[in-house]
Amino acid sequence: MLKRYFAIVNFIRIGTDVASIAILWNLVYFIRFYTGLFDYSTIPSYQRHLILSVPVVIIMYLCRLWVGIYESMRIQSAFELLRKQIESIVLGYLFVIFFLYYSESVPYTRVLLLLFFIFLTTGLLISQMLTVLILRYFRSKGYNQRFYGIIGTGKAALKLLHDIRRNSYFGLQCLFFIDDKPQLEGKRLQGIRIFGDISKLPEIVKENKIDEIYLAKNGSDTTTIYPLLEELQCSGITVRILPDWSGLTALGKASTVTIGSSVLFASSDCTLSGANNILKSIFDRMVAFILLCLFCLPMLVIAILVKLSSKGPFFYKQKRVGMDRCVFEILKFRTMETTHTETPGWTVKNDPRRTRIGTFLRSTSLDELPQLINVIKGEMSLVGPRPEQPHYVEKFSEEYKRYMFRHKVKSGMTGWAQIHGFRGDTSLRKRIQYDIYYIRNWSVWLDILILIRTPFQLIKHKHEY
Repeated sequence: MLKRYFAIVNFIRIGTDVASIAILWNLVYFIRFYTGLFDYSTIPSYQRHLILSVPVVIIMYLCRLWVGIYESMRIQSAFELLRKQIESIVLGYLFVIFFLYYSESVPYTRVLLLLFFIFLTTGLLISQMLTVLILRYFRSKGYNQRFYGIIGTGKAALKLLHDIRRNSYFGLQCLFFIDDKPQLEGKRLQGIRIFGDISKLPEIVKENKIDEIYLAKNGSDTTTIYPLLEELQCSGITVRILPDWSGLTALGKASTVTIGSSVLFASSDCTLSGANNILKSIFDRMVAFILLCLFCLPMLVIAILVKLSSKGPFFYKQKRVGMDRCVFEILKFRTMETTHTETPGWTVKNDPRRTRIGTFLRSTSLDELPQLINVIKGEMSLVGPRPEQPHYVEKFSEEYKRYMFRHKVKSGMTGWAQIHGFRGDTSLRKRIQYDIYYIRNWSVWLDILILIRTPFQLIKHKHEY
């Protein structure tokens, strides 16, 4: 069974986009030349501007189509939807600029083109947001639903059901479980009927008007299921397979790799690789340099106070383990007496090793500011898992099998775990969970969110240490 409403919804989305782009292109003409907000010497022909609406709309549409804006967005995350929108807008806008530049005698100023970019970005993002909200509202109310069945009744099947149910706005409803367990025939699991004979799957799918089938069953006996799935797929049913990683952890989005006629389903490497790693490095160093310039005077004052409060250097260097297990020296303002600075251990509440100025620096995390230098040097990132001392890394890697995943990316000054309250002497297991979540779901927007939330988290817990 093919998607019932996808063609209609997609047609509406494309029509809305085309109309929005055309209206915005013409709107900026009147704002630029007829509102009196901007100076001009001559007014270009509106007829020519109107005619150019056609190539502008076509270019923007093709770029949005290429990026995948008009693919099904039912189960896409908000971050993925936003990424696609911005990517398509920027790409389309650049092609529009190239087109206008190479067109004959196009008398457009930077002001008009800048206005078009601002209105285009705002208009399309608002349009997309309203579309998503409206669709998700109706789906959560039981409209525009897609129905599915799950092959399997084990833990993986139950977890899949739970994950889908948590996102009711997907508009997905499970109608049955099916497994080769005759003793379960007619019984219910989580309120959903169970069928006990997989060979009857095509018949059951037809009777229940199913749109999708999810295979959440593993083992050697699953090979007998594939002919049935192939039959369903040929009849228009969407088949989705939940892989059994057997303890492996996927640090990025699962992907398919085609080698000749072979298709490999892969647990991808972390999202912070290749171009993303370069992008993050550029972002880190630019922001760190700006912050270092802004805080240079406060840091100078802190350095003087540290020097006056007790004997010893104002910087404290300590070996930490970063990306790919490389050891580097982290920089901090010294907060302890020099006789204690080499004593290993986590910061704890009311730590007796601290100096008076050190107590203030620790409670406000101002002692971390010199790490901006580590970021500029490329040893750390602004956002990432907090680095640990080498002897702790050895210890924790033996106790927690997923601990070393943290070293797939650069260590950070702040992180997803820290803004959720897991810093210092707190649950290591929770910190690992949050760090792995960050590595799996990294994006520039997530980094920006963490950086924005960090000061508020510090104010909230300023008396913690």
